[in-house]
Amino acid sequence: MMDLVPATTRVFLFHSYNAAADPSTAMNAVNEWLARDRSAGKYPNVIVKNISITSDGQGGVFTLVTVDLGVAAEGA
Repeated sequence: MMDLVPATTRVFLFHSYNAAADPSTAMNAVNEWLARDRSAGKYPNVIVKNISITSDGQGGVFTLVTVDLGVAAEGA
């Protein structure tokens, strides 16, 4: 069970349509997004809570990334 606060939780969906044909690059977009330097941005403490991968039924995959923005919820 994940402890998620609605005000600071975000969910991102990535689709790699050619995962079966090119598995070595199927996660490139996700990895690039995760590796982004956020230190100077609004949310420097992004915490990945969950990553799930599901087949799209046509040789690709959907990757769902759930994150916490790393800030206290307003009013908390």
